Amino acid sequence: MKRVAGLMLVVFFSCLAPAAIAAKKEADLAERQLEIERTLFLASANQNRVLRISLVDCVLYALKGNSEILVTRIDPRLRQEDIRIEEAAFAPTFNTDASLFDNTRQSTSSLTGGRLSKTRDGFLTPSLTGKLLTGTGYTAEFINQRSSSNSAIQTINPYYAAEPKITVTQPLFRDFGVYVNRASIAIARNNKLQSEKSFRDKVMDVVTRTKSAYYNYIFNLDSHAIAELSLQRVKDLLEINRARYNKGLLSSVDLLETESAVAEREKALLSSESSVKLAEDQLKLITNLVDDPELWNAGIELIDRPEFKLQAPDLLQSLKNAFSYRPDYQSARIDLANRDILIKVAENQTLPTVDLVASFGLNGLGAEYSEALKNIGTEHKDWSIGLKFSVPFGGADQARKEQRNLEKAQALINFKRLEQDIMLDVRERFRQVQIQGRQAEVARLAKELEAQNYEAQEERYAAGQASTHDILDYQDRLAQAELDHIKALIDYNIALINLDQSEGLTLAKNDINLEE
Repeated sequence: MKRVAGLMLVVFFSCLAPAAIAAKKEADLAERQLEIERTLFLASANQNRVLRISLVDCVLYALKGNSEILVTRIDPRLRQEDIRIEEAAFAPTFNTDASLFDNTRQSTSSLTGGRLSKTRDGFLTPSLTGKLLTGTGYTAEFINQRSSSNSAIQTINPYYAAEPKITVTQPLFRDFGVYVNRASIAIARNNKLQSEKSFRDKVMDVVTRTKSAYYNYIFNLDSHAIAELSLQRVKDLLEINRARYNKGLLSSVDLLETESAVAEREKALLSSESSVKLAEDQLKLITNLVDDPELWNAGIELIDRPEFKLQAPDLLQSLKNAFSYRPDYQSARIDLANRDILIKVAENQTLPTVDLVASFGLNGLGAEYSEALKNIGTEHKDWSIGLKFSVPFGGADQARKEQRNLEKAQALINFKRLEQDIMLDVRERFRQVQIQGRQAEVARLAKELEAQNYEAQEERYAAGQASTHDILDYQDRLAQAELDHIKALIDYNIALINLDQSEGLTLAKNDINLEE
């Protein structure tokens, strides 16, 4: 017994060994792949590589490797398979039934020719079954039989029978009609449309976030450039003040104040450098460059800049666009269409079942199978016709109908709320475009005036009519005006981006065509 158990264990583990070896090889391969990726990432850490990139490039990078998009893109394909599954319900099915019956029992009649009655019947029935879009069920079959017996009254022994036969079941009330029978297909197609709308919505969101990150990076770059310019201004002032101090024309307090301003602006420059790197990393994250072993540590150099083009959007047109192109609104309308289909199906299911059942066949009989086939003809008919009627009690179908109507009422309330939310969202985004556009114009004018004012104050300072504290204050005001102007331009462009998304025009405005 122990030997048998030991042998069984050896056989068991020998069967497991190939699978274990294959699993280990796969794990080793994955580990080597990870090691290669780590090596590539580490190798690029010491490289001073610069990636020159445009806004269009950023959008392409973001769409190409975004995991959320990759996941959402699969869903329409899944829903397409749902359509195929529902359509398959109307595809014919081939069946074959083969059976052999042998019966031996005590004879009840002397006519059988013996004390025992023996019969043997064999059947082979290939058939084709299916359902039409009208709800009509059909079965086309070819019945083949061989029968032998020891009965003396069976003149043909054995005999062969062959019968082509078709049976049709036509619902007259419940489950009748193309609309009811195609309901599941229509819903599956609508679900696929909804998944496509969700995919568009996800792509729009990624494009919007990418463009916002791109403009945010521009803002931080320009903020850094302004900080450098501000530092250079105070350094130039420091050289002038040192020369004045050496000539006894400036107090040590003014010189100290200038040196302190240099230190403060150097700190501000370092802070802006940190903000630039953070904005750069955020742009790399949204564009998936962090996953590239060669580009994750590369510096980003932008090759295009946003243009300030004051637009005059129309609120009414923006609302029309939103109700025509927003994926979430289109998806909600599709959901209402599905609700209507479910209601009509539920109403049909409350009807009684009245089915017309008819069949027609042609019998052939002979001592040989070929003779039975030859004898198939219209003179040997086999037909039937009748009705099947049933009415269920309990009210379950009526309850399901009420459920579908209540669900439609809920969906209508949510749909109305969605329309209100869309109008509020579009109006708010529209207002932001208007406000930021005016803000950009005001900031531009303020920057120009501050620049003129600073030039005038420099002349006054050179003439000894302004103090060091005053000129430093005017430098800060000019730097802030320059920063405000850049921020206003960026905010205006981002407001336009958000309005495009609110109207559902993000893809059209960026010339993006999605593959269906």
